[in-house]
Amino acid sequence: MTGAEALYADRGHFGAAPIRLGWFGIALPALMLNYLGQAVLVLHRPGVARADGGPFFQMVPQWAQWPMLILATVATVIASQAAISGSFSVAKQAVQLGFLPRLKVLHTSRIEGQIYVPFVNWMLCIGVVGVTLVFRSADKLGDIYGVAVTGTSS
Repeated sequence: MTGAEALYADRGHFGAAPIRLGWFGIALPALMLNYLGQAVLVLHRPGVARADGGPFFQMVPQWAQWPMLILATVATVIASQAAISGSFSVAKQAVQLGFLPRLKVLHTSRIEGQIYVPFVNWMLCIGVVGVTLVFRSADKLGDIYGVAVTGTSS
């Protein structure tokens, strides 16, 4: 994910100002450096775009491949948590507006925010599996994701 979903998903936990500061001060500059670095790499070595892992993993030296994989995995987990939190927020509002029946919410901890909503999580799972089966490749999925982000940014 781009990180922008955190503006909607976790706003209740942190507030608007820290999220804006994190986005404009850390996430946006890091993404810009990453994308510009990939663009420079592809311009200087066009064959790297078709290499294993694409330009993202080709930007780093061989010794940093595993740390980069771990970093990408951690980022994916964080993004998935933001997606779950955002989905819960939308489902909660839909219930409050009467568009959905009351949902079963399981509290997994005494700390506020530690919940499991089976319906929301299963719908996310079905959606992810469905999208994966429809597009059948990461390249096609990345292309349509870029179109979706561009469309919502306009």
